Amino acid sequence: MSIKNILVAYNGLPSADAALQGAIAMQKHYDAHLTCLFAYGDSNLAGRIQPWMPQMVQDAILEIDTQAIQMIRDKFMERCADIPEDKRHWIENKGPVHRTLAAYARLYDVTVLGMHEDPAYGQEHLEIHPERVTLDSGRPVISFPADYSGALTGRHIVIAWDGGRAAARALADAMQILDTSDKIEIVSVGRLPFAQTLPEFDIAQFFERHDLRVTLTELTRDSRSIAHTLMDHCESVGAGLLVMGAYEHSPLREGLIGGVTQEIASRATIPVLMSH
Repeated sequence: MSIKNILVAYNGLPSADAALQGAIAMQKHYDAHLTCLFAYGDSNLAGRIQPWMPQMVQDAILEIDTQAIQMIRDKFMERCADIPEDKRHWIENKGPVHRTLAAYARLYDVTVLGMHEDPAYGQEHLEIHPERVTLDSGRPVISFPADYSGALTGRHIVIAWDGGRAAARALADAMQILDTSDKIEIVSVGRLPFAQTLPEFDIAQFFERHDLRVTLTELTRDSRSIAHTLMDHCESVGAGLLVMGAYEHSPLREGLIGGVTQEIASRATIPVLMSH
């Protein structure tokens, strides 16, 4: 079953612009439905409304927020003007941003987001952490860094593989994208050789049975973190997408001592598909 239902979280920030561009390219490639979800919390401006304020002042403050939302919607519609009307959709939802995104993401084939950006003053209610959406939704999430302009199709795809549950989930979720690549590379950092991981069957055979040719690369674990090693490798081979499992260790552990998921999410320079 191919990708037919794409969700993009769009809030007008630079990384969201890159995500929208990537989502539009995916929509055209798969002839899919593209739904824009604008999820937002209470803005600082709206939070300044006090009961003692005259109604006209309260209305004026709320109107500023309404105009900002309309500008974001207009920008989405302008960027998607050449997508048939029956295949472009807009959803606006006020509430907890990550909870809202995760709930909608569960009903889509893939969710496309901008990578996390530290919000400017007054934009805190738009903040998104893609790795949290990945964790809570149980669905694949592709995040784009700000100013990224490349396409996902016809590119070198790197799959981070450690044999764990999260990596297996990401591999399964990425299969519909892998057949669009010009090269697939399975990368393991500091693990046992691929051939020794399981007797009688290995990951290369898995791909062969799907008529996909892959390259296996083992990277030596050194003083750099695994995330740093992976990103350096992606840059050196000109990769256009990194596929990886999210939170193989618990989010609490990663939050306390750091981990691959959070480091990749904060410093990646190419799109990343994560699954949990």
